[in-house]
Amino acid sequence: MDNVALAPLFAFLILGAALGAALAGVVLGRALARERVRAAALDGALAVLRVDNEALRTSQDRARSLEGLLQPVRDSVESLRRAADAASRERTVAEATMTTQIAAVQERYQSLESATKQLAAALASGQTRGQWGEMQLEGLLEHAGLLEGTHFTRQDSRGGPEGVLRPDVVVLLPGGGEVLVDAKFPFDAYWQAVGTDDPVRRDELMRKHASDVLGRIRELSSKRYSDSPVSPDFVVMFLPLESLLSASLDADGLLLEKAFDRRVVLATPTTMLALLRTIGFGYQRQLMAENGEEIKQAAAEMLSRLGVLVEHLDGVRRGLDQAVRGYNRFVGSFDSQAMRQARRLNELGVDAARGLDAPELIDVALRESDPRALR
Repeated sequence: MDNVALAPLFAFLILGAALGAALAGVVLGRALARERVRAAALDGALAVLRVDNEALRTSQDRARSLEGLLQPVRDSVESLRRAADAASRERTVAEATMTTQIAAVQERYQSLESATKQLAAALASGQTRGQWGEMQLEGLLEHAGLLEGTHFTRQDSRGGPEGVLRPDVVVLLPGGGEVLVDAKFPFDAYWQAVGTDDPVRRDELMRKHASDVLGRIRELSSKRYSDSPVSPDFVVMFLPLESLLSASLDADGLLLEKAFDRRVVLATPTTMLALLRTIGFGYQRQLMAENGEEIKQAAAEMLSRLGVLVEHLDGVRRGLDQAVRGYNRFVGSFDSQAMRQARRLNELGVDAARGLDAPELIDVALRESDPRALR
């Protein structure tokens, strides 16, 4: 009866154990499922971390590569910055230097402007212009190597149809003759034309300047300098500025022909210097011609003296020849008369303090010189 009463209890215990085991299995299964889900999530997160890590490593490699590529650029930028700084410093120095130079140029320009105004004011006087033209002419004469009083004279008075005339310079020609030169300086209209900005007014003033030059030509022609019997058939009108002639020729193309018709030759510093140097060359040729006869006479006298010296030398040669012949005769006689006896004494046993040898004959022919070769 006790076993029967315990059977349900055992059955209940077994059923409870089975139910507990089943419930534990369910719980354990659910826990395992949750762990599997968590493990899967962890695997996914780990895979993401691996991918992120690989991406980070790739990014780092790319960054290092980009760093290597950008380093030359950084170096170039740094070099450019240093060059820009140096250029800025040099520009600052250059600007300071340029400022100083500009100030100096302005000062020189002001000085030049002042000097130009003074020159223009001085040239406004006809007397001053004439003196300046004469100074220019004198400078050309000196540059050509001509001497005053020898090759040219200044302000040489001479008669003319209008009384006593004084050309500025009379250039003496080699061999006789003279060239008369008068300096003229028509400047007023030319200076006004240079200073105007109106082309119509400038042309008008240039024509006025050409007319002034022609007026000076007529004035010089009326003095009849070219009528001098020792002068060429012209007189030289010297213009001290090249532009004075070129401007007048631009305004009047027939100006030279008009001057030639009046026996006036227009000359500027360039052509005047060429004329004066040509005259100087003529003086050199004349000097050579004048000295030619004197040189010939001096050469003849020198040759004559050389002939006398050659005659004396020939006399010395003859004297030497006679001396050599006398010496050779003496040596021959000495050898035959004295040396033969001395050898005989030596053979007989007489000893001499030193050896006795006859001197040798001189067998050298003297050169002859013909004194008539210089005659």
